This record gives sequence, C-alpha cells and structure tokens, in this order.
Amino acid sequence: VQPILAQAKLQLVALHQDALQKAKAVMDTAMAQIRPLLTPEQVQKLDAMKQAHEKMREAHKAMHDAAGQ
Repeated sequence: VQPILAQAKLQLVALHQDALQKAKAVMDTAMAQIRPLLTPEQVQKLDAMKQAHEKMREAHKAMHDAAGQ
C-alpha cells in the first residue's frame, strides 16, 4: 500500500504545483489590467498588500518546511 500512496502523493504535488502556476498567471494578467486604472495612492497600497502577502507566504512555507523536518 505504501508505494501506491507514495506515487499518489507525487502526482498530487505535481498537480498542486501546476495549479499554482496557472493561478499565478491568471492573477498576473488581472493585475496587469488593473494596475493602470489605479491612482498612485492605490498603486502604493496594492504594492504594500502584495509585499505583505509574499511575506505571509514565505512564513507559511518556512513553517511547513520546519514541520517536515
């Protein structure tokens, strides 16, 4: 049973990575369309939100990596 589960896990990880890449592409396209419509103040706020989101993502990854050790 273990080899079957291990293979399934590899496939699920690959699917997850593919989905993340596709979602990022969609969001990047949307942001490229939205950004020119924003005021300078809104652009600053968007950039700050993007940085905060990236920091949260990095912290989540660090926690996940630490839990796996």
